[in-house]
Amino acid sequence: MRLPRSSCALLLGLVGCAGGSSATSRGGGEATGTATIVTGGPTTSSATGPVPDGTSSNSGGTTGETDCNGPAPGGTPSSPEICDGVDQDCDGQIDEGVPGDGDGCQDPGAPPDAAEIDEIHITVHTADADFASTDDPIEVCFPGIGLCAGLNVPDWNDRERNRWDVVQLSGNGASVNALDRMTIEVVSGTDRWEPEGFEVVVDGTPVFCRDDLDVLLGTEGGAEIPLWEDPEGFAMHCNTVWPAVLTHGPMVGSVSDTSARIWYRTDATRRTLLRIARDAADLPAAPVVDYGYPRYQDDFAETVEVQGLEPDTRYAFDLEIEGERFGPWTLHTAPPKGAAASWSLAFGSCAGDDAQPIFSAIRAWEPDAFFFIGDNHYANSSDLSALRQHYRWVRERTARGQLLHEASIAATWDDHDYVGNNTDGTEPGRAVALEVFREYWANPSYGTDATPGVFTRYAYADVDVFILDDRYYRGLDDSITGEPQEQWLLDGLSASTATFKLVVSGSQFTLEGSGDSWAAFPEAQTRLRTHIADGDIDGVVLLSGDVHRSEFRLLPGAKGGYPLPELTSSPLARSNSSCDPTDTELLQCFDDGDFFVGVVIDSTRPDPLLTATIFDVGGTPLASWEIARSDLE
Repeated sequence: MRLPRSSCALLLGLVGCAGGSSATSRGGGEATGTATIVTGGPTTSSATGPVPDGTSSNSGGTTGETDCNGPAPGGTPSSPEICDGVDQDCDGQIDEGVPGDGDGCQDPGAPPDAAEIDEIHITVHTADADFASTDDPIEVCFPGIGLCAGLNVPDWNDRERNRWDVVQLSGNGASVNALDRMTIEVVSGTDRWEPEGFEVVVDGTPVFCRDDLDVLLGTEGGAEIPLWEDPEGFAMHCNTVWPAVLTHGPMVGSVSDTSARIWYRTDATRRTLLRIARDAADLPAAPVVDYGYPRYQDDFAETVEVQGLEPDTRYAFDLEIEGERFGPWTLHTAPPKGAAASWSLAFGSCAGDDAQPIFSAIRAWEPDAFFFIGDNHYANSSDLSALRQHYRWVRERTARGQLLHEASIAATWDDHDYVGNNTDGTEPGRAVALEVFREYWANPSYGTDATPGVFTRYAYADVDVFILDDRYYRGLDDSITGEPQEQWLLDGLSASTATFKLVVSGSQFTLEGSGDSWAAFPEAQTRLRTHIADGDIDGVVLLSGDVHRSEFRLLPGAKGGYPLPELTSSPLARSNSSCDPTDTELLQCFDDGDFFVGVVIDSTRPDPLLTATIFDVGGTPLASWEIARSDLE
């Protein structure tokens, strides 16, 4: 756990905290504050604890100048500032003007080991071989603690060829010292299984690993055996059963003109160092931006907000996990907030097929940002381990996983990645779905303090993006979003001075839509259109998904208002539904194949222009629509 800024005196002994900013940068919520870690310069990483006599372990001064941090050289007016909770350049401010994590870039240390087991994670890797998979029931037992359970993830097709499944079990407070054996046994059936490896992690600590099995588990005799126990004992015979300890990611989440969120997942609680620099060549010597210890309570997923970045600037970053370096990758910050700019985004929905080739076409188009706007997987489940499994699996689709660190990513959900088909705010599993959504995305925020959810808002140059949550409160009143979120949207639109205002919903806005869309809540849709017209709110464009076809349509404006463009992008990788040739709102509709919509916004023109294009799975443009800012007044 990271200490708050108000605790920096405890970390730095006699070094003062004057001028320090306050920020919270982990997992969700809206972070505030500025500067943090340097993008080049001193090779030392950060202070690691109290410093005697008020000196800094990151010596940046010279003996020829007055040292503002004590009698030994620890800070002088000519010293470069780095992020470590110390005022190197003696200007009365701490960690200003350098990238960092908002918390002084301190190493909080690994969480303490517990004597009693809370949770066991078992990663199972099925061999990449013909006939390796099985649907027959398999049981795992830990005899020392009296625990046996099915080796099964609910709502998931387990033990398929070359897949990694993670089974989560409660330790029920058993003694860690008693965990000394594991057996894997066939319960019934005749369909043999060929596992390649197992990894057991107890409350974040790896305790068993084997990745080189040559075993056939089955009941047919011959080479098949009904029960397996490692003959070499319950120990770490490998480092991880995954291809790498960095199992997923990184993902570049939302970016602003001065910050960027970075997400990653490890196989266990491992010390992870994040570095960032203007150029990849500077990374080996760059100071550490953040020390992470991904928690088992969060499925070893971690989100870090890097602050103190420069607008419209490309950075390189990498991760070091227990001494092994991964990367580098790049991120690009947004142009200055409110500035005219030319940039691109793409968006899409409904991606559940095993093969998802469209992400190769999206990568080739090279958008600055990509929005996943619902049905991002098809778990159709409220089970914690099932939701996590589906999120991991979709990020293992090669091109999709690569896109995550090539564009700035934001997301909302729709029904299938919420709890299930056509589900609403009455679902008892909605809090679990929200918990896992927050683990696996890196949005700027998640609802408000008073109103939890996945809705969020952020600015990119002179565009405001309002991403809605159309599930968590659906049906609890006469709105699709719930009254507090609806008011948040209306107030935000009224206050926005952005050139374009993008309103994003997993479900379609049109009243010509299905019963699982805004058409089921006509009063709420009318209130939105009326608010835009009565408030003289210019520049609104609607983005949606869900319907398994891609469309351009023009919704009628409320009295005194302009017609509202709606861009619908679906599916990314799923079956199709048919266009309706009698729908008078439709301008374009495509219903044969997979699609994404690319949007180029150029507000540097005298009349700013938004150009939307529907692309097919191969990246071929099918239709384009130019929407001038003057059309939205």
